[in-house]
Amino acid sequence: MSGVRTVPPPGPAPARRALAAVYVAGSGSAFGSQMTMLALPWLVLESTDSAPRAGLVFAVSVLPMALLGFAGGEVIQRFGARRTMVVADFAQAVAIAAIPVLAALDLLSFPLILAVVAVIGVLGVPYFAAQRDLATELVGPDPKALMRANSVLEGCFNVAALAGPAVAGVLIATLGAEQVLWFDAATYALSGLLLWWFVPRTPRTELPPPARQEQQSATHTGVLAGVRAVLGDDFLRRVMVSTVSFGFLMRVLMLALPLLAFDRFGGDAKVGGLLLSGFGAGAIAGAAVSYLIGSRLSPMLVFGLAAFQLVLPWWVLLFDVPVPVLVGALAVSGAALPLSNAPFFSILATRFAADIRAKVIQAVMTISNIAGPLGFVAGGMAIGRFGVTATLLVLAVLSTLAAVNLVVALRRFGPATLTSEQPVATAAR
Repeated sequence: MSGVRTVPPPGPAPARRALAAVYVAGSGSAFGSQMTMLALPWLVLESTDSAPRAGLVFAVSVLPMALLGFAGGEVIQRFGARRTMVVADFAQAVAIAAIPVLAALDLLSFPLILAVVAVIGVLGVPYFAAQRDLATELVGPDPKALMRANSVLEGCFNVAALAGPAVAGVLIATLGAEQVLWFDAATYALSGLLLWWFVPRTPRTELPPPARQEQQSATHTGVLAGVRAVLGDDFLRRVMVSTVSFGFLMRVLMLALPLLAFDRFGGDAKVGGLLLSGFGAGAIAGAAVSYLIGSRLSPMLVFGLAAFQLVLPWWVLLFDVPVPVLVGALAVSGAALPLSNAPFFSILATRFAADIRAKVIQAVMTISNIAGPLGFVAGGMAIGRFGVTATLLVLAVLSTLAAVNLVVALRRFGPATLTSEQPVATAAR
């Protein structure tokens, strides 16, 4: 078609290098994010000695996803996944580095810290969906290859989630919170450099401007296009009931585990730490297993089995069993997270056309993130009123029903009802 620029996709070797850069960059940004999550509230506690203000830092950090989450897909569609990630990484590096600079100049105040946290939160809104969208561009439409790529990304995040706060704690104790922020900024800058240097501008699907208004479906445009796509897809609409339920119930579980240790094991904090660590370690192991079986089993089968692997171990928590048994059950459950997330995102990536894919992923993430914090509130109220064991019983029942609903949806899996005009490959911006 005349007037349309095209670029060939990267060859096998460049694509592998680019994908490796995405993995390393994802690890760096996730590690930096986890360090920042500890360093900034700690800095506020040191400077103000106010727990409510430290809590406000956490609240401001997650607020952008709730308020602006659906707009993230529009950003990715307009600027492309690669550019979105590069700009976000560099901008977050500058924002985080501004805090120790302002502190050195004696200009840092709590409102400025909140402003920086808000900026970081806004920049992070489209990052995860852009990461998955970019991986899809580099890997291609093969569901099994996509599942392996998503497994690596899941593993990168889970390792960072487990190690990042621990490393940050050691560095804060040694160097101080302000100095640790320099390390955080460096991880974001390194991530941006890797993406900018090693990831080529990949083809981006876009209809030519003269025909766009006539040929592109109206359902693919606008901030809420991803939500409309989710609601308009019979299969995904039912799956989302389960995934949102899991996100909600997982928060209840995370709140209940320390309280379970306190209630059943005489307030032993070590037991609470072991329970949470067991779940986190299982998530890391699950990412490795997901990668290994990604080329052998279909994403649909893995997704369905992982749903029950996630929730069935929760029934063990109801019984008075030794700590190692509880830790083992939680490790098995934690391993199911990447075993469900990796195939789910590969299904999303291959189910929708490129002009709507990022918006669908962003919509799924935003809906899940909005529902998640409500789990902490509801869990606290339920545990306070009915106790830990009764709450865990309700949790096990509801999660099992959610798993059954997901498997029923998978058995009825069919082609997407949302159609798209044939895209034209144009140079990514």
